[in-house]
Amino acid sequence: MPSGPTPGQPSDAQRIAQAARLGSLLYTFDRAAWVSSDALTAAIPKSELNGAGGYVVEQPDPRTLHVTYYRGAGTAAQAFFVADVRGGKVVSQEVLVQPAALTPAQALLVRAREVATQAAVAREYKPCTPLPFNSVVLPPQNDGLIAVYLLSAQKEAATFPMGGHYRVLVDRDGRVVASRPYTLGCLAMTTPKLPPGATPVGFVVNHLLDPVPTEIHVFASYSLHMPVFVATPDKRVWRVKGSEITPSKAK
Repeated sequence: MPSGPTPGQPSDAQRIAQAARLGSLLYTFDRAAWVSSDALTAAIPKSELNGAGGYVVEQPDPRTLHVTYYRGAGTAAQAFFVADVRGGKVVSQEVLVQPAALTPAQALLVRAREVATQAAVAREYKPCTPLPFNSVVLPPQNDGLIAVYLLSAQKEAATFPMGGHYRVLVDRDGRVVASRPYTLGCLAMTTPKLPPGATPVGFVVNHLLDPVPTEIHVFASYSLHMPVFVATPDKRVWRVKGSEITPSKAK
């Protein structure tokens, strides 16, 4: 039987609700960056994108993600391309004739990413694929902290790197207040080749760092389009299908 939470620690139900919410956000924000990047390179030749500094994703309403691409860094950063994404697809885009300074809210997200990237180097955080980290910066939480996720990038569509994912929490003053890895090593999950008509039930992973599945397992399930079964240290097994996290009878 799992023990109850220690004083001041969230319950399993609270952890699960947070993992479901954050994992869904991670996937939708990452997807928005992916499809808007395709729109960017279709609109502007790659030869003209030298010096591009990065992008920020904002959520102006529950259905829309607004992606802003900028050149430069810090207070000198200027937006040059914007796109709106709904349902995982670009619904509008614009190459800005006149580059515009980032808004204070955007500049806050840009600084958080820069601070988190520097912290990752100092902590020797490494991706589990030969590609650079994909970074996802979520909107500030109620306490003002900004969660920056540094994710190992998928090299192949059928393989998901379960290891090499990290979170860095940055406050509004640009200070790192917490950071963590989500695994102790690298593990690649590859969709098996099955006979025609057969479908895999899901992937099984052991997770040692948390009592319940995390947002990374939710993100993995969305990315692989199938369930992930997560065995936790207390010998429980959980089924993660998208943002649904439920106890499993699997042993």
